[in-house]
Amino acid sequence: MKTEQCIWSAETHWNSKTPSLASAQLVLCFIGIDLKNQSDLFSDLKSAYPAADIVFCSTAGEIAGDQILDHSAVCTALFLEKTKIKVHRQTIRHTDDSFSCGQDLADAMKADDLKSIFILSEGTITNGDYLIQGVNQNTEKNVLVTGGLAGDSGRFTQTFVGVNEVAQPGVIAAVGFYGDSIQISHGSQGGWTEFGPVRTVTSSEKNVLFTLDNINALELYKRYLGERADELPGAALLFPLCIIGDDGSMLVRTILSIDEATGSMTFAGNIPTQAKVQFMMANFDHLIEGAEMAAAQNDKIESPELAILISCVGRRIVLGQRTEEELDAVIERIGDQTTYCGFYSNGEISPLKESVTCALHNQTMTITTFKEI
Repeated sequence: MKTEQCIWSAETHWNSKTPSLASAQLVLCFIGIDLKNQSDLFSDLKSAYPAADIVFCSTAGEIAGDQILDHSAVCTALFLEKTKIKVHRQTIRHTDDSFSCGQDLADAMKADDLKSIFILSEGTITNGDYLIQGVNQNTEKNVLVTGGLAGDSGRFTQTFVGVNEVAQPGVIAAVGFYGDSIQISHGSQGGWTEFGPVRTVTSSEKNVLFTLDNINALELYKRYLGERADELPGAALLFPLCIIGDDGSMLVRTILSIDEATGSMTFAGNIPTQAKVQFMMANFDHLIEGAEMAAAQNDKIESPELAILISCVGRRIVLGQRTEEELDAVIERIGDQTTYCGFYSNGEISPLKESVTCALHNQTMTITTFKEI
C-alpha cells in the first residue's frame, strides 16, 4: 500500500504538498462542514487522481497526523497493490429507511472474499443503530465493519457525504476491501467514568428516554447534575449515558436534547426498554487514556500503513484545548511511520471490544488500521 496525504483550503487550494500519487484507487476526503468552493476541490481531486474513487465526508474537525483542523479538506489517497476495493453509494431520505439501507449496503458489498466494510454515513437523518443492524443482518460474522457518521461541528442539523460528486445531504458511502492481502484491525474505547446506581429503562421509544426505574428520566438526571442542571442541554455532553450489555460491554450514548414538557431525553442512538444503564461523567485523563486503549487494541498489526481515527464531537467539546492529547496518545502507541487521517463525528461504528458484532457508539475514539502484506 502507498499513501499520500494533502490538505486543501478554499483560499489557497493545495497547501504545502501537491498530490502526486496519480495511480491511487481511493481518496478519503474529510471536509469542514463550512468549507467553501467544494466544486473546485472536486475538480482538483479528479485532476490529481484520475483513477480513484473519491469519498467525501463532512466533519466536526478534520484529523491530519497529530493536527486537528477546521474549514479544510484532509485528502488521503491510497494505492493498493494487491487488494481489490469496491465503493458503494446509498441514498437515504427518511430515518425509517435506516435498516433497509443497511441491508442494501451489505448486499452491494457481498462477495466470498469480502474482508471489511468501511462506512461513512450522513449523520442526522440516519438512525445509526438501525443502519448497523441492517448491515449486520446481511454480512458474514467474519467481516469487519467500522466507520462513522458525518459531523457538522456539533450542530446536529445537516451533514454531507459524497461519492465521486460534491458532498451532499442524504448519502451513505461504503468501501469494501477484498482478499487476504490486507490486514485490517480495529479498536474503540471511551474513557468515561460511571457514577450512581445501575438503573433499568422502563419507558423509551427508539432514541427517546422517558423513565428509569419508573422515575421521570429528566428529573432523575437533573438530580445527579445538581447545579450543572441549569446548563442543560449543553452540560449533557459532560454526562452521557452508558448502556450495559449482558456480557458487561458498554455502549455510550450522547444526549442530543431534552424536552421539559414531556420530561424526556433524546439520545444519539437507541435506548432499548429494559436495558441496564448508568450515568457517566467526564474525566479528562481517562478520556485520553481511552484513546490510547483504542490504539492498543490494534496491536495485532505491526506498523500499520494507515490509521483512520474517528472520535466523537462530544469528546472534542469536552476536552477543549486538550483534544490533541488524544491524538498524541494514539500516535505514541501505534507509531509515527503510519499515515493518520480521520474526523470528529456524530457517531462511531465499530465492533464491541471483544466481539465481531458491529455497533453504533457515541463519545468514543474508534480506530481502524490497515496494512497490505
